[in-house]
Amino acid sequence: MNGSINRRELLLKALAGLAGGAIGWLPVELASHGHSLTEQISTAGVVASYAAMALFSGLIGGLILAVERQQLEISPATQRRFWTGFLICLVLAVPADYFANSVFSSILHFGGWELNHEGSTFYLFCARVVSWIIMGAMLGAGVGLSTFSPPNILKGAVGGWVGGFIGGILFDPINYATGGGLVSRLIGLSSIGLAIGLFIGLVQELTKAAWITVDQGRLRGRQFRIEGARATMGRAEENPIGLFGDQAVQQRHAVIERSGSDYVIRNLAVQEGTFVNGARIETAALHEGDQIRIGGYLLSFHLRQASGAGVIAPRISGDGAGREAQAVVSVGPCLIDGAGHQFPVRTGATTRLGRALDNDIVVAHSSVSRHHASIEAVNGGFELHDLQSQNGTFVGDERVTQKRIVNGDPIKLGQAPFTFRA
Repeated sequence: MNGSINRRELLLKALAGLAGGAIGWLPVELASHGHSLTEQISTAGVVASYAAMALFSGLIGGLILAVERQQLEISPATQRRFWTGFLICLVLAVPADYFANSVFSSILHFGGWELNHEGSTFYLFCARVVSWIIMGAMLGAGVGLSTFSPPNILKGAVGGWVGGFIGGILFDPINYATGGGLVSRLIGLSSIGLAIGLFIGLVQELTKAAWITVDQGRLRGRQFRIEGARATMGRAEENPIGLFGDQAVQQRHAVIERSGSDYVIRNLAVQEGTFVNGARIETAALHEGDQIRIGGYLLSFHLRQASGAGVIAPRISGDGAGREAQAVVSVGPCLIDGAGHQFPVRTGATTRLGRALDNDIVVAHSSVSRHHASIEAVNGGFELHDLQSQNGTFVGDERVTQKRIVNGDPIKLGQAPFTFRA
């Protein structure tokens, strides 16, 4: 689906990983500076090395998890996420670092590296890449574990694996280009943090099953993944779907629950209520493109495996009650969507079409503008008018601003197809 990738989240996680790697470089550099691969490291040096890598891992994991809700404020919830990610990744780093070092040393030994004797540069490169892959996978798994969602552990490990691979690939070429380990470690460790944050976010985005997009309200443009069996929505910070800055939104306003591949929204607000496609609900099944109104927020629900144009039953606003009408078999002029649903077109007034709930026919498709087009009854026929929509209104393959339409004309609002019947 268009717009399914949350670029804001990817950017924040990449920058968080970059910051964690850059800050974590300092203890790593202090612990490793002046040490050679052909030297015997003292017990104190080994302990310092493990402690430095644990701090490095904890900083990356903590900062990536801190921006999970796509907020930059240092709130109590953000601090809790940071410390959760920091501690889990710090603890996991110790066994991971031990295993990575064992593999690193084995590959070096195989490549001829010994005390006071340098071996094959190729094997050094291979050892670096493999050990960083191990550390990256651990770090990613730690970030996933910190969310307390089992599927995220594997997603994080895959993202961290890719990030570790890229960081390992970059390290030695940078080292040779700069003529020393200090700059290469700074750039290499920063790069591994950036890559881990980016690819953890990317894997999560590519594998998400459902998400909410904010179409109207303070957080317009924000996306929220729906993970696990339930996701609460409201003004409180602990909600997975946090709708801040609107007093009409209660602390815990609604909850989306998942059963298999089905999603249901349940109202938790006593007075303000929750609305789906214009109708107040207590419990309602959710489908691709459904629009949810909570306070001043207008949200749209999306499924990765959704099909069709995502058209909502027409909202008949002319009766004064704003009631929600179901698609019925029409005996007059109508639009028919790709699934065969019929939506009546008014014969004595203008029929408005678009994504906003105040339209006569609400089309919940990402390519459709809020107020996209209208159909007007003129001289015994009908004219289609584009309302300066972003993605255009089409009759057949012709993009139009105003055109008379007749029975059988194929019409598209953006990418949402219809057939006009008179």
